[in-house]
Amino acid sequence: MKKNDVLELLFGGALLGGAIYFLFYTERGGRLREKLIETAADKIDNWLEELEEQLAQAEAEIVAKENA
Repeated sequence: MKKNDVLELLFGGALLGGAIYFLFYTERGGRLREKLIETAADKIDNWLEELEEQLAQAEAEIVAKENA
């Protein structure tokens, strides 16, 4: 393994560890984590709503073709 590869892995591990510490062990990180979770949940809700509308529209088209 090259010296640069080891340094990159160590640096990456240190960054990841720092990010985990920040998100789970600091007050500000906890608020950010909660905001990220809320934002992700809202986005998933929006995607599911769009999917439900598209499925309803597809179902209506199929029923209309069957009745025609």
